[in-house]
Amino acid sequence: MRKKPKKKGGLAQPTEPRPFQIDRWRGLLAAASLAILTALAFSNSFSGGIVLDNKLLLLQDSRIRELTGENIRLILQHTYWWPTGETGLYRPFTTLSFLFNYAVLGNGTDPAGYHWINFLLHLGNVFLVYALARRLLRSLPPAFFAAALWAVHPVLTESVTNIIGRSDLLSAMAVLSGFLMYLRATESAGLRRLAWLSGLAGVTAVGVLSKESAVTIVGVIALYELSFWKERKHGRVLLLGCAATLLPIAAMLYQRSIVLAASRPWVNPFVDNPIVGAGFWYGRLTAVKVIARYLWLIVWPASLSSDYSYAQIPLVRGTLQDWLSCIAVLAASILVLWLYRSNRPAFFLACFAAVTFAPVSNLLFPIGTIMAERFLYLPAIGLLACLVMAIEAAAKRLHAEQFAPAVFCVILLAFAVRTWVRNIDWHDELAMYEASVRTSPNSFKVHAQLASVLYASGPAGSNLDRALEEVNKALAILDALPDARNAPDVYRLAGGLYIAKGDALHDRDPSLGLDDYRRALPLLHRSIAIRLSERPKDDGKREAEWARRHPALPNAASGDPEADWMLAAVCWRLGNAKEADVAAGEALALHPAKAEGYRQIALGYANEGRMDEAALALMEGGLITSDPGLRSDLLDLYRTAFGNSCAITTGPNGPTFNLSCDLVHKQFCAASVEVVETVMDAGRMDQARKQKQDLIQKYGCPAGPLEHVLPD
Repeated sequence: MRKKPKKKGGLAQPTEPRPFQIDRWRGLLAAASLAILTALAFSNSFSGGIVLDNKLLLLQDSRIRELTGENIRLILQHTYWWPTGETGLYRPFTTLSFLFNYAVLGNGTDPAGYHWINFLLHLGNVFLVYALARRLLRSLPPAFFAAALWAVHPVLTESVTNIIGRSDLLSAMAVLSGFLMYLRATESAGLRRLAWLSGLAGVTAVGVLSKESAVTIVGVIALYELSFWKERKHGRVLLLGCAATLLPIAAMLYQRSIVLAASRPWVNPFVDNPIVGAGFWYGRLTAVKVIARYLWLIVWPASLSSDYSYAQIPLVRGTLQDWLSCIAVLAASILVLWLYRSNRPAFFLACFAAVTFAPVSNLLFPIGTIMAERFLYLPAIGLLACLVMAIEAAAKRLHAEQFAPAVFCVILLAFAVRTWVRNIDWHDELAMYEASVRTSPNSFKVHAQLASVLYASGPAGSNLDRALEEVNKALAILDALPDARNAPDVYRLAGGLYIAKGDALHDRDPSLGLDDYRRALPLLHRSIAIRLSERPKDDGKREAEWARRHPALPNAASGDPEADWMLAAVCWRLGNAKEADVAAGEALALHPAKAEGYRQIALGYANEGRMDEAALALMEGGLITSDPGLRSDLLDLYRTAFGNSCAITTGPNGPTFNLSCDLVHKQFCAASVEVVETVMDAGRMDQARKQKQDLIQKYGCPAGPLEHVLPD
């Protein structure tokens, strides 16, 4: 009988670790490494500011200021950009996440908390990508590098470092986690399968209410089963999975249709996406050309931009670059078809990129922009995984497998450094637009936006000449466009800058500045002409249909009246009182919302001795904008022009308006009509009705004018 070996020193001999223990520790180490890499690449993102569209969605959305039932109702019943505008987007869960930051966590206007939530969401997605890659690639090293390259890829900064890129993060998390839940459902039975399918339905609801493109989860599930049909044959579970996703999608589409039906029609501007103005084939070929640009950004993300507006990407014209772009996309498509027979996981990953990109590709229908790097957040997963598989296959063919990790590490380092550098551009608007004019020099929008930021930054007027230089570059790009396709705000900005320059010269010498005022005139006239230009027929039909369904509401606003304010101001400066009076009337008819416009209009009326109209303009402006400066101006006007009247009384905080005075009461009630109309134009009907009741019952204003603008 064989004797057992004696234990030395009374200690048990070490045993070989079990395979599952090795895999577990290697997996945990890989996950920890992914977290560290992601944190390092985005370590400087937390100091990014509230820039670009973030200012509208975070600082000007009153719905996220306080956690109340009314605010939640407003979020669910209005579009994503309400109340600042309409773009046909419905993303209530994303807005609720901003409410969580602003009111629940108390972040308010401090961007750091928003950046932390974005980073944590992205890190969660990195782990999901790693889990998915482990299932598809069957090996830890390629799965790790696929997830790592995606985690730090520079094009992802527009979704991670840009706060409102959160919609991409949430929808991607829904697609990735939902797909993994579906795979677990195919491996389960009974109540466990039901639980996974219920989870799939839940995350799908979150995804489609965060961003509409999350509907692609249905395509991803169907694509997977079609790609591996011979091996899997899970037809019954596929039907259950599709049902679990289609039910919340149908509910979202139903609610979205109700919300959009109650919202003003949205017009897709040509300057944001020139494909909307191209013929069908020219538009689709241009979309194919843009796809080639996206593919290039995946492998060479050196040149990144926040904007690709007109005319950074021209429509196809048959140039050599156009032909090469179309050939590249065609070759990539043929390669994907070949992968179906040679490498099924690679085929699925490539098609995953295509399916998740399809809603924003401009191939199915024109969207709000011709190109945006945030659209690559999900598609980049499949493309980078294919890149990893291609490098591994090449290394194996060359019998140099040991060099593949070194290649991956070099690429990983390059991506991480570029991401870190790109995050700096998101620090403030000046840094972003300075970077964008270098990478998108033919985009009118980045030149105009840089001009606006330059004028607003630094000491007053210190950057005025450079701002004029940038806005003139934008005008040079736009001038050839017809009015119906042009951008009125750029001409308005240019006119305002010339007025500012004229004022600066006039302050030094009253004889100077007239030439700059005269330069402003044609620019402001062009801005107004563009605003009043005829819309395309289909947009007119949509507006008419909306008006038919909402007869009690006012007609859609004709546009931003700021150009009329400026035109009135410059005409008064040039001594043309008649044209100034006409422009002032147009500005008031358009329900202006900026204090300076009212101030300029009141000044013009006062210069003509029309003190009643000047006081009314200041009263309207003060009520609409709540600007304390207008209140002070109106008090000064009452003192100087109506000194012997009862207009001013003494209150607990000093001089104030005497609403018991007939003069003040009449002007207050007349101005209040404009206030109600302004609130109605913003779509806040409940608030408008309450204000109307208060004006009649509390302040004794005549009911007739208010009933005329807002019938019961």
